Amino acid sequence: MDLLEAAAVRAWAVAARVALEVAADRIDAVNVFPVADSDTGTNVLLTVVGGADAVAVLPADAVARDVARAFGRGALLAARGNAGVIVSQYLTGFARALPARAGAPEVAHALTVAARAAREATVEPQEGTVLTLADVLAVAATTAADAGADLPTVLTEAVAEALRALGRISALHPVLRAARVLDAGACALLVVLDALARAVGDERPVHVPLDWLPSAAAHHRSVESAGGAYEVMLLVSDDRAGDGAVIDTGAELRARMGGLGDSVAVVGGDGWWHVHVHTDQPAAAIAAAALGRREQVLVRLLAGAHAGGSALHGRADGRERWGVVVCTAAASLATWYAASGAVVLVRCPEAPIRAGHLERAVTDTGATHVVLLPGTGAGAQEATAVSIPGVVVEVLDAADEVRAAVGSLALAGEGPTSEGCAAAQAALARLDVHAVDIASARAVTDAVDALVRTPRPTAAESLTVLGRDTSDGELLDALVAHLAAHHPSLEATVVGPTGHGPALVLGLD
Repeated sequence: MDLLEAAAVRAWAVAARVALEVAADRIDAVNVFPVADSDTGTNVLLTVVGGADAVAVLPADAVARDVARAFGRGALLAARGNAGVIVSQYLTGFARALPARAGAPEVAHALTVAARAAREATVEPQEGTVLTLADVLAVAATTAADAGADLPTVLTEAVAEALRALGRISALHPVLRAARVLDAGACALLVVLDALARAVGDERPVHVPLDWLPSAAAHHRSVESAGGAYEVMLLVSDDRAGDGAVIDTGAELRARMGGLGDSVAVVGGDGWWHVHVHTDQPAAAIAAAALGRREQVLVRLLAGAHAGGSALHGRADGRERWGVVVCTAAASLATWYAASGAVVLVRCPEAPIRAGHLERAVTDTGATHVVLLPGTGAGAQEATAVSIPGVVVEVLDAADEVRAAVGSLALAGEGPTSEGCAAAQAALARLDVHAVDIASARAVTDAVDALVRTPRPTAAESLTVLGRDTSDGELLDALVAHLAAHHPSLEATVVGPTGHGPALVLGLD
């Protein structure tokens, strides 16, 4: 094959997905950098699945360059985690650099552009990682092309050189060297490019050998990131500044995220930017990204990431796994919900939460049973439209913030299991809610008394207090004192601030 053909690119997308489905858990096993959360393989798999799905819907007559661009754009929109974002930018850069007719020299050049694009996507490029491997691949491909090799030989030799250099590359990084493991992101990219080399070589079906990967038994324990306990990911449309001036959206996003955490990666294509950051300030990161339309805003605790598998390729131990998704319009509550292990989907004012966003959040739990709390973020129609093969989604009757909070508390108490789901449903069925519009001690204590006097089949035990502004210490002190004096059996939980709605919303269970 002298030219990169559309059929080969289509075969590449399918083969990369299939290979990563097998390799993901083994790549997860060596994931110690930038966070040892054992999910790099899963993240790159989910990223490539998005690219492969985009390729699958192209018309049959699409040319190679268009197929490659669809693969890159689909991966960019679906990207997960630091490694997934970098790989998506690599695929996007590769596709952008392809001319209408791409032979060995042109593909080698595209690999060079891809390596540069991946490196530019990060705020602090780290040597000894996927970025170094991408450089090695590009140099090897260029050397082979300059020597007159045909396209299959160029790609085969580049992959072979990268495989030989993988151990040496990983040893350049102090964290990887100390752990004596290969870089997980480099492993994932090597699987993806081996699929390309074999697809161009007319191997059908494409089979990517994975015997060089480590055993999946080597999983490292999750550790807390020094740069932040939460992962924030979102899409931002490429917009103009309010004064009409054109801004460099990618550079500005990188600068803003770099001041809020680490593992920053910002990648762009076709008018969209995908933002990734590890931070202790999810609400601040979401606000800092307001350079255009924000959507698909996801927050999760890093310790609750994909460790141990995803719903797409199962858990290594075969056990059933439950997950929780909470939707909210209050970015300030994302940390509170995520701290309990939920994947949090935040609705920004510029765009609604769509069923596709919910499906991504459900997938990101890595679970086969997922409890979904629509809250103030998602509508009932979108919530009930979620459909993922092999995943059961339980949508709870929690269509406002206080009900989402009460459901989350019940799930946190029982754990995300069938029993926890039943406990949350029961708590929501018992719940009495009262909104307090005037932020005064008298209004709050009167509302509590009215709720307690309401006839109930069982005695109330807990009071959830959702505050628009929980910095009002005098008001909360008055509430606590009133409960201690008049309702000592009630256990109160204060949640907030929401930043919108009534001054307080009380939920009695």
